Amino acid sequence: MRDMTQGRIVRPLLLFALPILLGIVLQRLYNLFDTMLVGRYIDQSALAAVGSSGIVFTLLLTISHGFTNGFQIVIGQHYGAKDEKNLKKAIAGTYLFGILIALGLSIFGIVFIKPILNLIKVPAEIFDQAKSYLLILIFGVVFTVSYNMFSGILRALGDSLMPLIFLIISVVLNIILDFVFIVGLKLGVKGAAIATVIAQAVSSLLCLFFVIFFRPEMHVKLSDFKVPKEIIRQLFSQGVAMALMFTVVDIGSVVLQAGINSLGKELIAGFTAGRKYLELMMLPGGAFATSAGTFVSQNYGAKEYSRIKRGIKYLILISWAWATLSCIVTYSFGYYLVTSITGTGADVKIINAGLQYLKAGVPFYYSLYVLVIIRSSLQGINQKKLPLVASGIELLVKITATGWLIPKLGFIVICFAEPVIWVLGMLWVAPAFYLSLKKLSERKD
Repeated sequence: MRDMTQGRIVRPLLLFALPILLGIVLQRLYNLFDTMLVGRYIDQSALAAVGSSGIVFTLLLTISHGFTNGFQIVIGQHYGAKDEKNLKKAIAGTYLFGILIALGLSIFGIVFIKPILNLIKVPAEIFDQAKSYLLILIFGVVFTVSYNMFSGILRALGDSLMPLIFLIISVVLNIILDFVFIVGLKLGVKGAAIATVIAQAVSSLLCLFFVIFFRPEMHVKLSDFKVPKEIIRQLFSQGVAMALMFTVVDIGSVVLQAGINSLGKELIAGFTAGRKYLELMMLPGGAFATSAGTFVSQNYGAKEYSRIKRGIKYLILISWAWATLSCIVTYSFGYYLVTSITGTGADVKIINAGLQYLKAGVPFYYSLYVLVIIRSSLQGINQKKLPLVASGIELLVKITATGWLIPKLGFIVICFAEPVIWVLGMLWVAPAFYLSLKKLSERKD
């Protein structure tokens, strides 16, 4: 466990962020590896099916991740304040909410799978494959929610290493099973989904066993489940706020996917190839944001406001170093990144679309990283409305792009819609955060 309310800042933050980053990368590798094998060993229609439906599953996971991140902030605040009694109550409340979220998302996904795929305009020729892939993934939602819940609690208490170890085990298993089900048994997109679900189940169970046998601080008594209304309110408000923030962003992505799906399977496939690597290179931003949330929430609980300001400054500078490296890699090796998924023999239209999308987005990572770090930091100081407004701006731009600009200008809109959003979001949240910190410091003095 790591207390981030005292001592040095940069080294503990980096040591905390690194396992989170590796964990996020590995989670993304589930889908990336599935996509690579689908593109190389099945066909381009299967690749388009995975790309056109994957955003829906991502949306469901985003809702779960949003809630667990919100719960993590509440737990981190009580941990930073050294309030052991309410810390146990917050953990117990997280367990209860986790069960409800897993059941709710599973039922919703199963019941509404066809209307959702129709809503995002999945082409008829790949509809059945997309449905089969998505349905199997939905059955595994309970495992992903469980893993995110346990790993979120561990991170709130300063432990980002053990969730990573369990994820490494499951990723190795996923790779093995992908070859078994896709290449060996030739189960197509169904095989890719089955491999992912089994691997996710393993990571979830490993987390559970670890908590039971090695983390007594996460054990709760029956009496702890009598959670006070104030803690229920904290968990619910932070969870809903974070889930809404993430969900609004991903609803926008679903809307944008509908626009992409209207452009034909070649551009869908090209976008899918470029998007997988763009998302992979975005991942440090997620790690920095999660680290910011834990760091800020612990120090907010301890009333160390000047320490918050210094920590966030360091995180932003580190994130910009990664943005620079991403630009260099993309512009030097972009072709090889795209064709690693599509194969060098793919239609040139597919390869060019993937490369165009990839190169358009990366230079705007500097804005993106400020946006995601500050957004999580605002949640950590209980400023929930401001990040939601930023997410609302994102949704509005994506609706406008899909409904008006894509039919007129085509694929180029797909390439630049999100970069515009990142700049606008950054310009909104950054001044608001530093103004909020200033007010907290003045109140303390």
